[in-house]
Amino acid sequence: MITGMTSDYRDLPRFWAQVTNRFFRASEEFDSESGSISPLIMLYFTVAMLMAFVVSNVASTYVARRDLINTTEAALSIATQELDEWVYYYRLPTKGIPGSNSDLVPINCSDAGSTFSRELAAMNIKASPAKIISYRCDGYLLGAIVEQEYRLPFAASILGVDSFTNRVDVSVQSTFR
Repeated sequence: MITGMTSDYRDLPRFWAQVTNRFFRASEEFDSESGSISPLIMLYFTVAMLMAFVVSNVASTYVARRDLINTTEAALSIATQELDEWVYYYRLPTKGIPGSNSDLVPINCSDAGSTFSRELAAMNIKASPAKIISYRCDGYLLGAIVEQEYRLPFAASILGVDSFTNRVDVSVQSTFR
């Protein structure tokens, strides 16, 4: 006979009941929320999603602004090729005089304005067209203020923000080479 063991088999069910109660009680302790990292994980997930939302919207606005600047600059560059022939062929030579526009190509402002608006409309393939706010020409320098509205990739309709408007001011000039 083994020492420490009783020969009474009636105590055995009570022993197994105590062991099983301890086992189930231990698993209930694991199911409790005290000391759980679930709230922390949910907080990190929420912060990560908000950061992705903000970063993608900011990046989208930057890319849209660069696209509008490039499109406006290209349309103005094409418009600078509208030569003012009278000034180009019949002006007095002013090479070397300080403050003269001898290195600049004279631009026909009325033709350049219509070319600019036509080229800007042709280059613009976005849903909302670019609007010319102002156009300026002094005979040697072309400039324009253009704005365009874009939709955000992740609109915050709760905050009332679903689109933004870019407004750019671009100037170009053509020089002799």
